[in-house]
Amino acid sequence: MYTQLYTKTVYSLLKSCLKIDDYVKKAKQYNMKALAMTDENNVYGLIKFYKACLKHQIKPILGITVFLKSNAPLILLAKNNNGYKNILKVSTEVQLNKEMITLNQLKKNHQDLICIIPTQNSLFHQLIHQNEAVNQYIHSLKKIFDLDLYLSISPEYNESTKLINQRMKEIGNHLDVSFVCLNEVKYLNQDDALVLRYVEAIDKGEKLNTHSIDLFSTNEYFIDPSEFETCFREYQEAIHNTNRIADMCQVTLDFNQFHLPRYQTPSSISSNEYLKALCKRGLEKRLKTKDIPTNYYERLKHELTIIQQMNFSDYFLIVYDFVKYAKKNKIYVGPGRGSSAGSLVSYVLGITNVDPIAYQLLFERFLNPERISMPDIDLDFQDDRRDEVIKYVQNKYGEKHVAHILAFGTFAARSAIREVGKVMGITDRRMNEIISFIDSRYTIEENVNRSKNLRNLIDEYKEINKLIKISKQIESNPRNTTTHAAGIIICEEDLSELCGLQPSLDEVLQTQYEAKDLECLGLIKMDFLGLRNLTAISEIVKLVKDTTGREIDINRIPLDNQKTYRLIARGETTGIFQLESDGMRNVLQEINASKFEDIVAVNALYRPGPMENIPRYIARKKQHEKVSYLHQDLIPILENTYGIIVYQEQIMMIAQKIAGYSLGSADLLRRAISKKQRDVLKKEGKKFVSSAMKHGYDQNTSETLYHYILRFGDYGFNRSHSVAYALISYQMAYLKANYISCFMVVMLSSVLGSESQTSRYIRDCKRYGIKIRSISINKSYNNYRIENNNNIRMSFLVTKGIGYNSALAIIEERAKGPFKNYIDFVFRCHQFLKQNVFEALVYVGALDEFGLTKKTMIENYHKLHDLYRFNPSGYFTDKIELEDYSEEYAVGELMKKEKAYLGFYLKAHPIRKYVETLKIKPILPSQTLKYLNKKINLVGFVESIRNITTKNKKEMVSLTISDDITSVYAVVFPKEYQKLKHILKENTLFKISCKVQERNQKVQLIIDDVEKIESDIM
Repeated sequence: MYTQLYTKTVYSLLKSCLKIDDYVKKAKQYNMKALAMTDENNVYGLIKFYKACLKHQIKPILGITVFLKSNAPLILLAKNNNGYKNILKVSTEVQLNKEMITLNQLKKNHQDLICIIPTQNSLFHQLIHQNEAVNQYIHSLKKIFDLDLYLSISPEYNESTKLINQRMKEIGNHLDVSFVCLNEVKYLNQDDALVLRYVEAIDKGEKLNTHSIDLFSTNEYFIDPSEFETCFREYQEAIHNTNRIADMCQVTLDFNQFHLPRYQTPSSISSNEYLKALCKRGLEKRLKTKDIPTNYYERLKHELTIIQQMNFSDYFLIVYDFVKYAKKNKIYVGPGRGSSAGSLVSYVLGITNVDPIAYQLLFERFLNPERISMPDIDLDFQDDRRDEVIKYVQNKYGEKHVAHILAFGTFAARSAIREVGKVMGITDRRMNEIISFIDSRYTIEENVNRSKNLRNLIDEYKEINKLIKISKQIESNPRNTTTHAAGIIICEEDLSELCGLQPSLDEVLQTQYEAKDLECLGLIKMDFLGLRNLTAISEIVKLVKDTTGREIDINRIPLDNQKTYRLIARGETTGIFQLESDGMRNVLQEINASKFEDIVAVNALYRPGPMENIPRYIARKKQHEKVSYLHQDLIPILENTYGIIVYQEQIMMIAQKIAGYSLGSADLLRRAISKKQRDVLKKEGKKFVSSAMKHGYDQNTSETLYHYILRFGDYGFNRSHSVAYALISYQMAYLKANYISCFMVVMLSSVLGSESQTSRYIRDCKRYGIKIRSISINKSYNNYRIENNNNIRMSFLVTKGIGYNSALAIIEERAKGPFKNYIDFVFRCHQFLKQNVFEALVYVGALDEFGLTKKTMIENYHKLHDLYRFNPSGYFTDKIELEDYSEEYAVGELMKKEKAYLGFYLKAHPIRKYVETLKIKPILPSQTLKYLNKKINLVGFVESIRNITTKNKKEMVSLTISDDITSVYAVVFPKEYQKLKHILKENTLFKISCKVQERNQKVQLIIDDVEKIESDIM
């Protein structure tokens, strides 16, 4: 028997295709007692490997492969926990120094490490005949590791290896260095060599063909003990040393301790006392009195007791500190997120902005003393300043005490197939055909089972069979590292000794373990989330102050503003956080939202599962259905939601009220329900019924109530989160209802580059009577601007082809004085603006103020440009005469240009002038959403017609019908088409009779009649 000491897994990132679980299971089959993992330059998979080994009763040997600056590999193995710390330190040094390490760095971190020198590599091939160089190299390492240094003997598959082994024996005997048998493993079985070649080719961006693949150049598979014995039969002492090293290595990781950060309190006061003092002062400030009501006093006392017992005072102080920093520096912080909004301590410290007592939120939903786990306060910051808060935390606690969390990009089904296909040189056409059968929600194997067409391709073509086979073997493997979207680790100890560190995209370092592994180690994750809506609120509030002089404290706005609720009840929630989807709008309209609790409830109900309760909730709110309760004792708990369980907290309160559960035990029941833990629920059922009966409820009532909880409890949503996020929804709705121009300017500026979003907001502006002023060469900027209190001037950047630099150059030139006319503009800007930018400005109407037709400006451009090239001084520009094209381009052409450059119609659309002539405004295509499943008459412009032949060989057509805001899809079925085909034509205004339907989450019109509008505007 031997111990495998040199193994690289998939966490060596495209340098191995060996999966940890497969590796450990195979070792168990071989009856191995110990096993090593030595990934290249990182420790990404060590915790997973450690846990897998313990699961299979195998001793884990934790190691790493690093490279000296001479590009020579070294294997480092941890002898004990201190050695493990040094492995982590070394991995940090390697990552921070471009994947290389120096002898000096090894000297600092060599204690309790075993070092093995692999000799099967290019360095030793070069040094084999250089006695002094190879002796010096090995001697320098012996000075560091002494008796813990080993030279490797490799399997003698060829003469070259045999020669190196003999040479190493001579050197080792001369320098008194022991030997160890070493076989580098990168894949599990011998026939997996092909997969490794493909993985390496993906890494290098190479193509492979059958002739270029040498599968036997190396034998890097996991050989069984008998084969190992055969390979090294002449080196018994070296085989013995593999087991001797295994005996020396004993690392024990503790997954039951927390590495809690510490907060430096003033005057050496304990963190418990300091937290208590801050909470007392904060509660008085929140309630604006020193005469604290009993329920608040008892709740705060209860929470502080639990926090102290669980040793989390420092955690709360740290969060309090950086939230205070953010608010002091006018960085918007969300009112709360997740279950932390249920904590009164969080509220009085200013971490959250939701009163948990006023909203019936439960602390135990956040921190349960009966289920010891890490606290988890997730925080939202305005997304454009989130990094400032993280940087503050790093500066306060130290560079190696604060880190982003590692995450992995993996080969999903589609990406695995695409990457392998590139290596195989499969054509794009063929690849697109294969990918068309792959649903990203399923694995490759599941897709094959689901798709007969894909199976036919696999059966018909050998290369596709091979493609799928190899792709399946790399699917789900990590391919690169990335950064967790929000998670930050803060720790009193040096993180390079707990999880290893590496660079990230910003100046803050990143862990080498991902979130689940960090949690096992007891490191606390704090989520710093960037929320665009908070940035929008910040900018709207600032704009309100700049334009009106009014100061708005968004956290003190009244929650009973009727303008706000009327806007929400009408479903006019474009741009409103959480409330802008079409489905959500419909629910808000049906529910006729009239109070804050309605927003909270809809936030909780509008998601898969709970949505089933929406019709009942609406019917009961509107008194179309009687509100009933299984028992009158449920009324105080379910009254707000009309007798329906909507929130997880209601489950907990029912268990407390009916069966006398503590809130901690009730939370455990709630968790079991949400996770569908049948064994636990069966056991809990007996406990619940028995306890309820002891509290005076009969058996039938007790059982009925328990089954009621089980039936609806799975749909329950976290009320703490729903209240906190409903508050952001309300705040944005309040700003929209009361400061609509400021709201729209900020929202339009936030979606620059998105045609669909821009057209939605412009449509909203028109609904509120806000005039959108077209781009103006003398009045526009890089963002939208308010003009004359209620109008909005468009940004240069709306126009395709005009980038930030071009717009900035125009603005800087304009600062020297406004552009007087078209000639002046061309003269002053022709040197830095290309012709395509000039044309874009003309077609979007930016130069209309010069009083020329677009045709005149376009046709005269070259004349002016050439003139200025040869007359750069600009003399005599006042004498230039433009060739006059008073007859403008056709309306249809201008429409196409405007749509092409803006993505929507603003001025050129013919429907605009037509509607302005009417006293009664008709329904337009952009307004059809509100008429779903209804028959209507509308006015629309037919942009395009596409002929379709049905399966029965009958003619029908699909049409694109537009107004000046958007376009919708329409169909005319065969029967109707026969009577309308002589009338329908493109680029024509029609009155249209149709039914509005929804198809693939988009509006579709079913047309039954049309009438051409005769107009002179075309």
